Amino acid sequence: MNSVRIVKIVFDLVGASMLVGAWLLHQNTSAFIASASKAQGEVIALESVGSSRRNSSPTWRPRVRFKAPSGAIIEFAPSSSSNPPAYSKGEVVGVFFNPSNPQDARLDGFFDLWGGAAIVGGLGAVFLAFAIGMHFLLSDAAGARRRRPR
Repeated sequence: MNSVRIVKIVFDLVGASMLVGAWLLHQNTSAFIASASKAQGEVIALESVGSSRRNSSPTWRPRVRFKAPSGAIIEFAPSSSSNPPAYSKGEVVGVFFNPSNPQDARLDGFFDLWGGAAIVGGLGAVFLAFAIGMHFLLSDAAGARRRRPR
């Protein structure tokens, strides 16, 4: 087995695995939304998330407060952050939360809900497209070699 064939198989496996992962992330988010309650929250602060790179500026994530149906005031910060900040202090935002555990909450925004699935799925599609392209290029090259008169 030559190295080009190994690379093609690795790209096939990585691409397919990433697409399965994206599907699982999508299913997880869909199940969460289906069982979640919805509330309005307010961005009460922007938290700086330090950069792991030396000369890079920090990213920002919102700290959100909302009131659960029980009357409890819940605060949370999503795991994702951005620069520039995606939200402003005082901004009213939609929040999905688990009724039995209101601390398990997510912002109602595309990236907050679907960003992981979109990124993993996009990368998986690129890996799989590269592997499929290699398959066609290699099969065309092999066919041309076989058809060439000696």
